[in-house]
Amino acid sequence: MNFFKRIFRKIFPKRSYILGIDSVIYPCVDMSNVNGRKEDLVIGDNTHIRAELLMILGHGGKIFIGDYCFVGRNTHIWSGKSIKIGNRVLISHNCNIFDNDTHPKHPVERHLQYKEIITKGQPKEIDLREEEVVIEDDVWIGANVTIMKGVKIGERSIVGANSLVLDNVPQDCFFAGNPAKLIKKLDNS
Repeated sequence: MNFFKRIFRKIFPKRSYILGIDSVIYPCVDMSNVNGRKEDLVIGDNTHIRAELLMILGHGGKIFIGDYCFVGRNTHIWSGKSIKIGNRVLISHNCNIFDNDTHPKHPVERHLQYKEIITKGQPKEIDLREEEVVIEDDVWIGANVTIMKGVKIGERSIVGANSLVLDNVPQDCFFAGNPAKLIKKLDNS
C-alpha cells in the first residue's frame, strides 16, 4: 500500500498554495510555504509564475497574486506579513520584494536567528518589523528592482529597471533610481 501512496503523491503532489484557472507554475519555480496553509499563498487566474523562489517565512506571511500577472525568473518574494499583488501586474526578472527586515538588526539576535534557522528551521516567533506591501493593478516592475517593506505602488505606475523602492509610488507615475524617485507623471487616459 505504501508503494502506491508514494507513486500517487509523485504523480499528484499536494499543493501548499491555491492556483487559479489557466495559471502556470513553470518547472524552474521553487515555492516554499512553510506554514502549509494554502489560503496564505494564492495565485489568481491566467497568471504565469517563473520566479525561482516564493518564500513565506516560518512565523507567518501571506502572498496574494492577482489575475493575468507575470512574475519573472530569479524573482524572490519574501513575506512575513502580507504582500498583495493586484491584477495585470508584470514583474520582470531578478526582482526582490520584502515585507520585513529578514533578520534582526541587533547582532546577537541576528546570530541567534541564524543558529535557529540552521538547526531547527525558520523561527516560528520573531519580530522582523513587518509592514505590508501592496502593488496595485496594472503596475509594471522592471528588471532588477527591489521593493522594501511598507511600500504601496499605485495603479498603472511603472518602476524602472535597477531601482530601489523605499517609499510609496503614487498611481500613474514613472519612478526610477536608487532610491527610486518620481521621473514623470504618466498620462494613462
